Amino acid sequence: MKQFGIVWKHEFFNHVRTKSYVGITLGFALLFAVLLSLPSFFDLSGLIPGLSGNGKTEETEMAPDTGNMDGAPGAAGISGDYEGAICLYDPEGQVGEEFLSGIFPRAEVVKAGSEEELKQFVETGTAGSMEGKESGTSEEAEGKRCGFAVESLLKYRYYVKNRSFSDSVDSVFETGVSYLYRNSELQKMGADAKAVESIYAASPVSETIVLGKDSISNFLYTYLLIFVLYFMVLLYGNSVAVSVAQEKSNRAMEVLVTSTSSNSLIFGKVLAGAAAGFLQTGVMIGAALISYSVNREAWGGMLDFVFHIPGAVLLAFAVFGVLGYILYAFCYGVLGALVSKTEDVSRTSGPLMFIFIASFLLTMFNLQNSDGMMMKILSFIPFTSPNGMFVRVAMGNVAVWEVVLSLAILLGTIAVAAVGGAKIYRMGTLMYGNPIKLSRALKMSREKNQ
Repeated sequence: MKQFGIVWKHEFFNHVRTKSYVGITLGFALLFAVLLSLPSFFDLSGLIPGLSGNGKTEETEMAPDTGNMDGAPGAAGISGDYEGAICLYDPEGQVGEEFLSGIFPRAEVVKAGSEEELKQFVETGTAGSMEGKESGTSEEAEGKRCGFAVESLLKYRYYVKNRSFSDSVDSVFETGVSYLYRNSELQKMGADAKAVESIYAASPVSETIVLGKDSISNFLYTYLLIFVLYFMVLLYGNSVAVSVAQEKSNRAMEVLVTSTSSNSLIFGKVLAGAAAGFLQTGVMIGAALISYSVNREAWGGMLDFVFHIPGAVLLAFAVFGVLGYILYAFCYGVLGALVSKTEDVSRTSGPLMFIFIASFLLTMFNLQNSDGMMMKILSFIPFTSPNGMFVRVAMGNVAVWEVVLSLAILLGTIAVAAVGGAKIYRMGTLMYGNPIKLSRALKMSREKNQ
């Protein structure tokens, strides 16, 4: 035990004393603390949608204003936040510049004399009679141009210069002209457009009460925590393999294996790496949680869906995340002992990395089906249960016996990997300057025990 303590302490401080470790840990912790404190010192209502100047989230009313049914923009209660130039070719005057300005209050609306003129304006910014027209758009919106060529309220063409992934201009315009068409047809039929529109505007008042787990609310932080475990295993697991390979290549292992048991060496390295990894992750996540808790009122509670993580979910992440990391770290330590130089670590650890990435991808693909058969299978396989069972605890329906069984299987696999890994570790590290195949190391280990 004393030997294990010495190895653990040496390896742990080798991790936490490096400049990169300290810089990344403190840097990200400070970054999260500063970013989450900004609303307490600055008015970010213009930058963060839904956040008002007093730190409260804004609620917008999108229901039609039935008090004005004459076709004016305010009647529809429709609004888009597009900032840029919108060109309108509407020869019949069915939409009108006033209505377009009403549904896009931040945009500059210009009128084209023909569809070709509209197309040229969207491409270049000027065309025909609009030549030399000064743009009234903001500096941020400069270069954003689009246009609508209207044949009727049921047929139009949308022109855009550069369409972004989040482009919603067309959908807002479609809602607007649909509103105009509906009111026009109701008036032709002699119907009371105001009364009909009030029926359309009516919506039920509902309240969702979740008595168990809310998978929709839990989705984001579950997704993020899986990514945290993913990067921890890839970064710190590989560092264990590299550390073993370096000691083997500089013959430091010759002294270590004769003065310290192989169990103490591999256990110390693996658990020290786990402690360093979770310390770094804990500091960064803790800084974010504490900072948001202090500034929650300034945020108006709008990030609760990210930072209000139930205790059971955090416990499941801690238990299965730590054990999953330890399992992979033992395997990485064995693989590091099988190579003769650090350059070969990535090649040897490829299959193990493939297994972990496959576990990660399978979990992600089934994240929205946490109670499905695939996720249940993943939750009982040792190399996939750290992700699979965590997702089921966070988002699905899982019985206590299932958690206990999965945990027992994972612990048993770790025990086998630790004992077998220690033997292979000793065999591999004694082969100085020579790479050794895993199958040969296993065979040598069995022959020694006979």
